[in-house]
Amino acid sequence: MKVGYTEFSFGYAFTENLIRSAASTPTGAPVFPNLVQEARLGYDVRINLPAVPVFFQYKLPELMTRNNASEIAGGLCPGLTTEFFRIALMRRDLSDQHRRLIDWEGRYPRLVYYAAPCLRDCAGFNAAYNTASVTRRSALFSPAGIGPLPDDNVHTIAYKPGLSYVYVCSEPQQIEAGSFESLSERLSQSFKEKRFRDFRKAAREVREAVLEVTSPVWREAEGAIVDRLRQSRPQTVADGTSPDADRERATLEVLVAREIARIDLGLDLMIVQPR
Repeated sequence: MKVGYTEFSFGYAFTENLIRSAASTPTGAPVFPNLVQEARLGYDVRINLPAVPVFFQYKLPELMTRNNASEIAGGLCPGLTTEFFRIALMRRDLSDQHRRLIDWEGRYPRLVYYAAPCLRDCAGFNAAYNTASVTRRSALFSPAGIGPLPDDNVHTIAYKPGLSYVYVCSEPQQIEAGSFESLSERLSQSFKEKRFRDFRKAAREVREAVLEVTSPVWREAEGAIVDRLRQSRPQTVADGTSPDADRERATLEVLVAREIARIDLGLDLMIVQPR
């Protein structure tokens, strides 16, 4: 059964709710919104704090409501009952997306995730958005935890709210389910890592890392992206002064990385800092 809302809507709601939840988040929340949100929310990165990049590949599920679903009928997924959700991974013969996500998680361990909602319909989705709880009512899956796809067949993930594990099918294997709370704990630890202690260094690293793995066409387009983003940046800040040069340089590095990661790698990049 279709959930009724789109993957784009979920991705936007997940990101925007993560930003809105900053006041109640104990370990920090993204303070680098995308370009549309930046214009609306009116704030920029806080450069004097540690900074951790987090990457999400959004997936929209189907809601499985019948006991003849293969995961239930075959009896190979203990603990899984209807209703549950199912997402499909990109087939290996159609795209190397999953392999690239595993490689990317090698660079940023436990900071790369598939994100999928646990919201059965539009009414539930809208209610979760209005209470800024879309992130907490979503499941996170580590690409490395799933492991390489063994063949070119369709492979899916079956998950259910409240279970601490999910099933990767078609040959069911149980893996850990992630959550917003577990991600928050991971971020709290990551703020202490040397590579993330300074926003400027983290911004430079993520831009260089993205450019290293991106396709040649986007590597060649980097200069044009930089020029376009510079033109779109405000010339003055709220108090009427010019933007700080170091902050602008670091901000531009993340914007470039985010643009290329989104288009070429299919990943949404956020920069997370403590409050």
